[in-house]
Amino acid sequence: MVLSVETQISGDVFILHCEGRIVYGDECAVLRERVVSILTGSPKIVVNLAGVDHIDSEGLGMLVGHLVSARNRGGELKLASPGTRVKDLLRRTNLDTIFRVYANNDEAVAAFRKQIA
Repeated sequence: MVLSVETQISGDVFILHCEGRIVYGDECAVLRERVVSILTGSPKIVVNLAGVDHIDSEGLGMLVGHLVSARNRGGELKLASPGTRVKDLLRRTNLDTIFRVYANNDEAVAAFRKQIA
């Protein structure tokens, strides 16, 4: 299944709604290109994983790389709405201790506002 990514903007935060699988190949390339283009303008990104049913090691590595890039620009890449399978993967790989994971977009965007205050 090809990964589709839709972009929504909330203030200065970009929200990427992902649908499909984040795996090696074209799927990772789609998300990689979108995040790279956003990082040039805003380092505040939420990746909504509600529609993602599988992430492989390439996908995890790409997300970690983008997290580092966002932090190097003074921002953050947050994850929102992961399903049970993705949540379990993040826990098993200990990436739930690296990423800030939120139940929904509103909580993730609000967390950016709290960082400023």
